[in-house]
Amino acid sequence: MSTQTELDQETAQAIPVLAEDVGVWDGEAEIRTGPGAPPMRHKAMTTYRLVGGRWLTLDYKADSGFEGHGVYGWDPTKRKYAGIWVDSMQTTIARGEGTWDPATRTATYTFETMGPNGIVRYRETIERPDRDTRIYRNLMPGRDGTEFEMIHVVHKRRK
Repeated sequence: MSTQTELDQETAQAIPVLAEDVGVWDGEAEIRTGPGAPPMRHKAMTTYRLVGGRWLTLDYKADSGFEGHGVYGWDPTKRKYAGIWVDSMQTTIARGEGTWDPATRTATYTFETMGPNGIVRYRETIERPDRDTRIYRNLMPGRDGTEFEMIHVVHKRRK
């Protein structure tokens, strides 16, 4: 069993990982509707802020009209990162759990939401190669069960 002190220490280590994203970011996105489909491109702006010192909120707005809102944080009971996502194309809330790999500076989340044919599970990764760059990938299950990269966004911190 973990002590409250151990859980508090884990939380104290998790929050700075989230806080690294605070600010305004400009993004170049590629979206594919399916495996092998040609990419649709758009530019976007994402604003991140920390709520209560522990919840990272983000507002994503693309020049295509697409908008999304996410909330990410640390769940000390599950000892994992947690997130929710809503956007202008979904009719339900996506809920996810994630991990952080400090060696690769990559967060990996598994999300679940309802699609037209039932539950959809997908993965997203957020790689941070340096302080001012984020690479976001949304990996969806294809019809054959393999993943395909539906969304790829390179974000640069606005200075």
